[in-house]
Amino acid sequence: MDTEQLIHALASDVEPVRPLRRPTLRATRWVAGAAVYLAVLIAVMSPRDDLGARVQDTWFLIEQGAALLMGVTAAVAALASVVPGRRLRVLLLLPLASLTVWLGLIGVRALQDAQTVGLSAVMLQTNWRCVASILVGAALPAVAMAHMLRRGAPLTPRLTAGLGGLAAAGFGNFAVCLSHPHGYDLIWHAGTVLLLAMMAAGVGSYLLRWPQSARQAQSI
Repeated sequence: MDTEQLIHALASDVEPVRPLRRPTLRATRWVAGAAVYLAVLIAVMSPRDDLGARVQDTWFLIEQGAALLMGVTAAVAALASVVPGRRLRVLLLLPLASLTVWLGLIGVRALQDAQTVGLSAVMLQTNWRCVASILVGAALPAVAMAHMLRRGAPLTPRLTAGLGGLAAAGFGNFAVCLSHPHGYDLIWHAGTVLLLAMMAAGVGSYLLRWPQSARQAQSI
């Protein structure tokens, strides 16, 4: 086969591939879908009885805003990380900063609880209901995020999966805080969110394998 025949044979089997949309646009679609799912979930679980009073609590609003911002920025960073050539330093700083602020707010409240009820009461308090609710809230957004990430080029699969897990867990935590009262959540809320992100990072190399992702690359 001469060069012209080879070029013709290769060109005849090429399928057109549209580039992925910008990470911010894809993240907007993911956030919108997650918001609809969580709104339905909150309606099913029913909003907490004291929600009206809580939304007037500045500390509560800042804490939930930090959690929500963490989820949004982690989603943008995750989706940007599957686009070769993207500079991720600034994008990685945003979810890291939001996570730090959120953990700091929860930590301050944990110290206040410890001074009020005692450290032993805080450490021995269990809240498996919150853990289960966060898992349910994060489940569908996590599946959707994984599907979107697999359509890119995950050159850093562990980091990408960890960011995607953090985004889904952040939204799951946000939904839980609106659905029922909770307390002492430094361990049970923050611990669950961080554990989910680490678990996602741990399976990132398997979940976001390059050959499979490359074959599926297309606009979404």
